[in-house]
Amino acid sequence: MGSLSVPAANAPQRDARPLWDRRGQARPSPSPKTAQRLCDLIALATAAAFAVPVGGLISETRCTTTIALARQSAMYLAHVTFGLTYAEVGRGFGRDRTTVAYACRMIEERRDDPAIDAVLALLEKACDALRRRLSAPVQQ
Repeated sequence: MGSLSVPAANAPQRDARPLWDRRGQARPSPSPKTAQRLCDLIALATAAAFAVPVGGLISETRCTTTIALARQSAMYLAHVTFGLTYAEVGRGFGRDRTTVAYACRMIEERRDDPAIDAVLALLEKACDALRRRLSAPVQQ
């Protein structure tokens, strides 16, 4: 189950190494804590975009079809935009890696729907901006 804790603004940076190199290529797997935080960020953004409670995205139950779609979208974004493995995304959302793989396939198929594709495109753009920001050097 995800923690969805928001660090304080003045909290010390412990895992400040960039997740991507300068060419945008993924570095070796992030720490479990970093992967969880990325999943938490995506869950918050996706819940807001789909207007569903964030707790529903990490709930152990399936909930409504809207929440299931939002959860699948969040797992897809975690895998595609941040390059997290299915296992890392699964741990972040309290699901199995095979469930994440299924979610990614389902979302790929649903991208033919213009409304879903538009929401995902905006979320991908926001996640990409966050990814670039996270890979920037830390300023003292």
